[in-house]
Amino acid sequence: MMRKIALLAALLVPVLAQAAEHGGVPKQKAATDQVVEQPAEGEFPTVVLPEATTTVRLSSSDMNRISCPADIREALTSSEKGLTIKITGKDAFVKFKVIKKGDKFVYATTPTELYVVCGDETFSMVIFPQRIPSQTIRLTSGKDRKIKENQSLYVGLPFEKKVLKAVKDVYTENIPDSYSINYKEKQFLLFREIRLILKRTVDIEGEGIRIKEYEAALRGVITEFKLNEKMFLKTELAENPVAVSLERHILRAGDTSRLYVVEQRAEKLGSRKLAGDLPVMDGVRSNTPAKQIVKTKDRPSEADQEADDER
Repeated sequence: MMRKIALLAALLVPVLAQAAEHGGVPKQKAATDQVVEQPAEGEFPTVVLPEATTTVRLSSSDMNRISCPADIREALTSSEKGLTIKITGKDAFVKFKVIKKGDKFVYATTPTELYVVCGDETFSMVIFPQRIPSQTIRLTSGKDRKIKENQSLYVGLPFEKKVLKAVKDVYTENIPDSYSINYKEKQFLLFREIRLILKRTVDIEGEGIRIKEYEAALRGVITEFKLNEKMFLKTELAENPVAVSLERHILRAGDTSRLYVVEQRAEKLGSRKLAGDLPVMDGVRSNTPAKQIVKTKDRPSEADQEADDER
């Protein structure tokens, strides 16, 4: 009997969990004629993320610096606010215009919006000019923060349990904010009997784990088809597979089944391909990984796979 390599077989529940809400954070723009309330002193960060508009404070009298880990491609603001910006590689230097009236200098007090395109991301800020020394604002994608949060979630777990936790989180929609999700869909017609649609890819930064969630459905006039995990060990579906899990093994007309292919990413593998063992779970009623291992040599050849498909 062909041994199964499904890691999540004992963890999948009979009732599908409802999809979690993925609402974006709306961005707010400080209009020219809009009165913007100044935040409290402690609400001004010096590190800015791309997810939402951030209020920052800059010196109204001195040169300020905005630093990005990648080259700054563009910086945009309202021209009437008197803000000058000079971009040099990974830094942008920002200076408010100072007006001299008689013997006095008049410094900017009106908040202004600033959009900085750093690498492939856009950072939105509302700047409050203040009579303070020169400020440095750092732009970050938050990847370091995500890595630390993910490592704290998985600390002390053996690899097999890390994979189980990762797939269970995605299946139950209990996805931490530190996971990175890409919802780009793609169709695969690798089998005569079924079609696959890649629904989303979930990356767990710092742990080297990537989960690809597919939706499987029958194609053609077939009314029933039996699925097995080994048939999805194809390079078109996963480059470095370490586990495969199916929601259901019998696919009937009108049904769909979720398929999870777990990859071990390059951050853990280096430049080598995965040539080791696939962790498996032997029984559907056990909550702990089985000790059995499917060796690389046990993976089906193309001829064996075609025979399985025929059956």
